[in-house]
Amino acid sequence: MRFTWRARLDTDGSLSTIGYELISDIDTSDPHTAVVTFPEAYAPWRDLFGFVLPAHALGPDTNIADAWNDAIPISAGPWLQQSWSQDQHVLVPNDNYWVPERRPLVDRVVMVPREDTDSEVVALQTGEVMAAFPQPFPGAVKRLTGDLTFLGGGGTYLEGLWVNQNAPDRYFDVTTNVRQAVAYSLDRELIADVALGSIIEDPQVLQCAGWNPTFGEWCAYDFARYTQNLEKVTELLTAEGWTRPDPNGLWVNAEGTELVLQWNTVAGNKRREDVQALVSEMTAPFGIGWEIINYDAGELFQNRLPVMNFGPVALFANSTTPDPTVHSYYHIDRIPTEENGFTRQNFTAYANQEASDLAAAIDREVDAAVRLALVRELGEILATDVPWIPLYLLPNLLVWNSSLVEGPGAYTFSVYGGFKDIYDWRVIG
Repeated sequence: MRFTWRARLDTDGSLSTIGYELISDIDTSDPHTAVVTFPEAYAPWRDLFGFVLPAHALGPDTNIADAWNDAIPISAGPWLQQSWSQDQHVLVPNDNYWVPERRPLVDRVVMVPREDTDSEVVALQTGEVMAAFPQPFPGAVKRLTGDLTFLGGGGTYLEGLWVNQNAPDRYFDVTTNVRQAVAYSLDRELIADVALGSIIEDPQVLQCAGWNPTFGEWCAYDFARYTQNLEKVTELLTAEGWTRPDPNGLWVNAEGTELVLQWNTVAGNKRREDVQALVSEMTAPFGIGWEIINYDAGELFQNRLPVMNFGPVALFANSTTPDPTVHSYYHIDRIPTEENGFTRQNFTAYANQEASDLAAAIDREVDAAVRLALVRELGEILATDVPWIPLYLLPNLLVWNSSLVEGPGAYTFSVYGGFKDIYDWRVIG
């Protein structure tokens, strides 16, 4: 654990050091117990060591930025790694695993990458693969037929419209009024139904900005006020000097610029592109237009989001944990800058000092009832400021060929989803 702590802090380009920088020491003098010392209370401590880096394979240098780029030399748990490459990952049973009931039932598992969801589905349909853990996609019910069985469950990612308040090259400020006006132009019930209705029954709109509704009581109904309302859109935009010369056209500001927002997401992701098409049609009667420019995942997530060179609107998902910490989303110190090497995750450049202080207070408070009150207070501020517009909880989707393999079906909140219990799967025949 000590090595993991130092690697988080010392590695060039480390995406998040939240919590780790608060640790003053980790005593590992007892080989069976690590004593982590915080000089002040830190409630989300459980999130810090969900995985532990192997010092024997990575050390002694704790700057591991260039490690494992071309090879992964170790493995752990019920499986041993037989080989790893960019083309496939081969696992074999670890017969010495300390939990006998989790020792694998098959001789080998081969993991193969596919570049997009459609390729994953085709590989399943042709029998090239036995199971997949794809992103949820429209038409799943119609495409996953015959021997293909699938399970959808509440996931750990929140999807929404993230609004860049520091977008370069924009022609007007995407102010609070503009962000609220966009929220009042959306039918989020319909968006959720179009995006997820063919995957899970009765998809629910996400009504809070940062908390997972399946984890505790943290997620309230802060955004329930935002339903389609032309009166509110008109009131908000008129107050900032926007006019609508053509009652069927777009809003125009004092400089003559139309209210058109550039919108980015992952090119080829049908679910998200369907949402873009739906919203473009949906907001036209409200005088709000869109310029859709999509990028491949690498360009969007590696080159644009980290330096806030997007949008000002992007459609993507952010991860959550059972802890209500939202420090990385809303604290002013987490806005990416040249000074911090663009290694922070407040990609919207949201800079409300009161919200920032509350996000910090939530992390310092260990009393659950007091934390909940702080979360509620922050939720109200976010519903007013609208740094992003929550849409829905993105469900996990596990698909398998029931004529070839048996055992899948136990949903888990792990990032591995339905693959977490693959040690319990069997090949049929």
